[in-house]
Amino acid sequence: MQYIYADIHIHPFSEVACDILSASLGEIGYDSFEHTPTGINAYISEEKFNDADLQDVFDHFFIPDTSFTFSIKRLENKNWNEDWEKNSFDPILEREFGIKLNPRMAFGSGSHETTYQITSLLLGKDFTSQRVLDMGTGTGVLGIAMAMKGAKEVVAIDIDEFSVENAKENFALNSINNAKIILGDATSISGQFSTIVANIHKNIIKKDLPIYVEHLQPNGTIIISGFYTKEIAEMEKAAAIYKLTVKKTTQKNDWAVMELCLTPNI
Repeated sequence: MQYIYADIHIHPFSEVACDILSASLGEIGYDSFEHTPTGINAYISEEKFNDADLQDVFDHFFIPDTSFTFSIKRLENKNWNEDWEKNSFDPILEREFGIKLNPRMAFGSGSHETTYQITSLLLGKDFTSQRVLDMGTGTGVLGIAMAMKGAKEVVAIDIDEFSVENAKENFALNSINNAKIILGDATSISGQFSTIVANIHKNIIKKDLPIYVEHLQPNGTIIISGFYTKEIAEMEKAAAIYKLTVKKTTQKNDWAVMELCLTPNI
């Protein structure tokens, strides 16, 4: 798969603007991001790139009086991944949790607050005998964490072929052989799950929540992330439509994780 990246400079620069821009670009298909001293490098497969969509994100940016300059560069996956692994990858998940990764993308490596928070949360739970789902698996790290904590079967789904191959690598690297890794979206989900984890962008989560609930076992749990703390109320409202209530919320550097459960029938 051929990847390109947008080398984006933010004026005036701020870390908050970088985070908001990354989230906005994620909603139009960009799947990994690298902060630079003046902005971000945003990576996307060439087939998904659309110049008009990128410009629309700039034109409707959340922070007033912010402007952007950018250039688009083409590169092969192998080249940019090898460079990122050598120069930017911090194996924080292996160092702190014993999860080994051969990362092919920044998102899902543990460097992002959402991945780190959910991994820590999952490793504090017991998934013995559970069938679990890692939706939007990326590197596969969240499915790996649940397998390490006793899950009897892990289903990991991603819409990106490159992510699916990377997840397969990482499950094998951690000697996990009870995982089924699927190329597809939420319509690919089948069967029932005790725990469903979705670390995706909020609009995708909101759209797919009814599918998650349909495949959730009684007394099951849905763990979601990929949105800001200021969006917690919005996500609570979306969850309530499907009789989901918040069991726990955590946050780190303005990124939130929510643990949801079905409201018991009275």
